[in-house]
Amino acid sequence: MHLRLHPLTAAVLSASALTLSLSGHASADDMSTLVISEDRLEQNVVISAEEIDQRQARDLEDLFRAEPGVSVGGGIAIGQKVYVRGLEDTNLNVTIDGARQGGYLFHHTGRLTIDPALLKQAEVDKGPATADDGPGALGGSLRFETKDAQDLLKPGQDLGARVSVGTESAADATSGTTAFYGRLGENLGLMGYVSGRNSDDYEVGGGGEQEQTAGQQRGYLLKMSLLDVNDQDLRISAERTTDHGTYFTRPHMPSFSSQQPTYQEMERETFTVNHAWHPGNDLIDTRTTLYHTTQELDRVDAGSTSRSQEFGADVRNTLRLKTGDVAHALTTGVDFHDQDTRRSDDAGSAGPNNEDTSRNLGVYAQNRMTLGPWALSVGARLDDYDSDYGEAGSVSGSEVSPNAILSVDATDNLTLHAGYGEAIRGAKAREVILIGDDVTIAEGLEPERARQREIGLDWHQRDALMAGDRLGFALTGFHTDIENYQAYDRGSDPAVLYNLEGEVESRGYEASLNWGVGGYDTRLGYAKVVMKNNNGDPLGDEMNIGASTGDKWTWDHQYRLPNHNVTLGYTLNAVERLERVAEGDEEKPGYVTHDIRAQWTPASYQDLTLTLAVNNVFDKRYSDHSSYLLSSGDSMLEPGRDVRLGASYSF
Repeated sequence: MHLRLHPLTAAVLSASALTLSLSGHASADDMSTLVISEDRLEQNVVISAEEIDQRQARDLEDLFRAEPGVSVGGGIAIGQKVYVRGLEDTNLNVTIDGARQGGYLFHHTGRLTIDPALLKQAEVDKGPATADDGPGALGGSLRFETKDAQDLLKPGQDLGARVSVGTESAADATSGTTAFYGRLGENLGLMGYVSGRNSDDYEVGGGGEQEQTAGQQRGYLLKMSLLDVNDQDLRISAERTTDHGTYFTRPHMPSFSSQQPTYQEMERETFTVNHAWHPGNDLIDTRTTLYHTTQELDRVDAGSTSRSQEFGADVRNTLRLKTGDVAHALTTGVDFHDQDTRRSDDAGSAGPNNEDTSRNLGVYAQNRMTLGPWALSVGARLDDYDSDYGEAGSVSGSEVSPNAILSVDATDNLTLHAGYGEAIRGAKAREVILIGDDVTIAEGLEPERARQREIGLDWHQRDALMAGDRLGFALTGFHTDIENYQAYDRGSDPAVLYNLEGEVESRGYEASLNWGVGGYDTRLGYAKVVMKNNNGDPLGDEMNIGASTGDKWTWDHQYRLPNHNVTLGYTLNAVERLERVAEGDEEKPGYVTHDIRAQWTPASYQDLTLTLAVNNVFDKRYSDHSSYLLSSGDSMLEPGRDVRLGASYSF
C-alpha cells in the first residue's frame, strides 16, 4: 500500500483550515441558517421530468438529445453508450438514487439500462470532480433520480393512478406504463410502477430496416417515501429493468462480418435505502445511502452469463457555519463499494480466472465557501482500493485526489469560473465477458488518474432586447487527461492487464446562447471536443475509452401557451463532418436532423395529457458519430422519421 500526497492537496487542506480560522471561532449562537448554492460553483446540466415527458423519451439517446456536450451512440437501447465530452460512460461515476452503477459486462453492449419515464430528473456533471462526487469520476458524473409518490399526487389527493400509452412509427413500437401511488397519513408515500415496450426492427432514414433491433423492454419500481417525519426523510426502493431480444452478438455493430443473431437478456436490479436528517441545525445535515445492484447479460443461445454484483454505502454530513463574513458548507463523509464480477457458461465456470473482486473505501471533505461575490470550493478525497484477479493476484493502494473551483460575480450579470480537479480509479474489475482466460498483471500496475481543468463565464441580462425578456450566454473551455489507463491485452498468452503509456486527452470548449420572453424560450448550443489517444494521435472509436465526434450544434425552441395548456417545441441537431482522424481512419460524414413536439392538456379534461413528437422529420439517413465506425466505413444507422403519439391519464 502506498499513499501519495499531491502538492495541491496540501494547499486545499491549508486553505480550508485557514478560512475556518479566520475571524475567530463560529458558535451556534451567532449562526442563522445558511444556504450556499452549488450552482455558482458547479455548472451542471439538469433534465427535468417535464422535458422527458414532452420529448417522449424512450432511451438514453432521447434523454440527452438537446445537450451538445453529451452524445449517445449505438442505435438500440441494449447497444447504447453515453459519451460526455468524448469520454465513454465507463469512465463516469453513474448513480441511480445514489446507487453506483459500476458493472462493465461487454464492450459491444451498453451498461446503463434505465426507463426515462421513471425519472424525476437526470443530471450531468461535466466539470472537475469534487470530493463528494464519489470515486472513479474520470470524465464526470451522471446522476439519475426516480420519482416519489408525493411527486405524482395532486394537492389534497391521497390515492391516485396514472396510465399512459404510446406508439412509435419507426420501430412499429407500442409502449405503456401504469403507476399506482398513495399517501398514508401526511408523510408516507407508496408507489408501484410497471412499464413495457415492444418493438420491431426499426426503419432507417431513406428506407430499409436495421436488422436485429426488435426487442422488449420492461421496467418495475416499488418505492416507499416517508418524508418530513421528525426532520427526517426515508426512501426505500426496489427497481428492475430488462431488455430481451434476438440481437446481433455485437448489437451496436450490425455490419460486422463475423457475428450472428443470438437471443440475449440484459437485466438490472437495484435496491436502495436513502435517509436524510435535517433538524434545522446548521451543524447537522446528514445523508446516508445503502444499495445493492446486480447487472446481468445472458446470451441464452451461447449459454454464457456475465454478471456484476455490487453493494455499497455513502454517509455524509454538511456543516454550515460562518467565520467572519465567510460562509461555509463543509461536507465530510465516507463511501464504500464492493463489486464482484463473474462469467459462467452452461458447463459452470468459464476458466481459471472467471471472477474479479474490486473494493474501494473513500474518505472525503469538500468545503464550499462564499464571501460576497466570491465562491470557492476546495476538497480532497482519499481512496483506498483493492482489486483481486483470482489466480493472477491482486493490486492495492491508496491515492489522494484534490480539487479547487473558484467563481466570482464580476458584475451583477457576469460570473467567471475556473476549476481543477483530479479523480482516481484504482478498484477496477475487468470486462466481465472476457474474463476466464489465463491472465497476468503487469509489474507496477498503477491506478488511473484524471486531471480535469475548466475555465469559463456565464452572462445573463433581463430586459436586454425588450421589456420582460431574458438573455444569457455561457462559454466554457475544458481539458481532461487520463494517465495510466488500464488496458487488457487478450492477444498475449497469457492475457496481460497493463497501463497504457502516455495520456488519453479530451479538450475543447462549449458555448450556449439563450433568449426568452413570456412563454417562449430558445437555446443555441455548440460543443467542440478534440480527442487524442495515448500516442497523441486523433482518437478513433476506442471502446471503453471514448469516441471522436464532429463539432455539434443544437438549437432548441419551446413555446408555452398557458391559456390553452399547450406546449410546442422544435430541436435542430447538426453535427459537422469529422476530419480530425488518424491516418488510415475513415472520416465521419456530417448530418442535420430536425425534431418537433407538442403537448396538450384539454381544458375540460385536466387529467388527460396528449403528446406528439416527430423525430428526424425529414427522414435523414445517418449514423451518430458516437456509434462505432468499422474500417469499412459502416456504422449503426439511426432511426428514420419517427412519429410518436402518447396519451396519459391520471386518476
